[in-house]
Amino acid sequence: MDGKIDSTFGTFRRDMFESGLVAELGANCFVIWIAIKTHADFNTGIAWPSIRRLSEITGLSVNTVQKAIKELERASLLRIVQTGNQRASTRYLARERLDVRLGNKLLCRIVIDYVPQAIKQQLHKISETLKTGERNPDAFSQVEIIPGDGFVWNTSTGTLQGAISIKEMPVKELASIDAERFAASALGLKMAGIQKKAKAIRK
Repeated sequence: MDGKIDSTFGTFRRDMFESGLVAELGANCFVIWIAIKTHADFNTGIAWPSIRRLSEITGLSVNTVQKAIKELERASLLRIVQTGNQRASTRYLARERLDVRLGNKLLCRIVIDYVPQAIKQQLHKISETLKTGERNPDAFSQVEIIPGDGFVWNTSTGTLQGAISIKEMPVKELASIDAERFAASALGLKMAGIQKKAKAIRK
């Protein structure tokens, strides 16, 4: 370090712990994911730390690092942009994953490439779109939508299509849903009239 301190500060989404994503991945995967993100180019997000470098800075074995990378790919939190060779390291793009749920039901996963200069604005757009229910094609233009079980993402209409059993609908959330507005949201779930049906079944 030559007597100098690198004061660069990085952060990550707090809900990775609250949502259970860190527990699902395990500590090794989480550490490797963070380590790759610290190597990301600010403008492109591309990172190319070698396996040996990742092993050195995390204290994990080469074998463990390789396993973690495969698991991160499987979990849609990392993608390989270019496979390396003897002269160059493999190039990675770390990814952010947002799980959209209604009660305990996973509707879909929104996956975004981690590009430092753009990620904060992208996440804000998505959050506001889901919160307000207003159409905002920009918010979902550079993301991957992975539908939950029983759902299909219609790329031509930009809507998530499927059915949710009334019994799976949380009572508190049902009371606050504006069905028409929600049906017109970026996810486009067809839920008009759901409150009426739910009340009839519960009587």
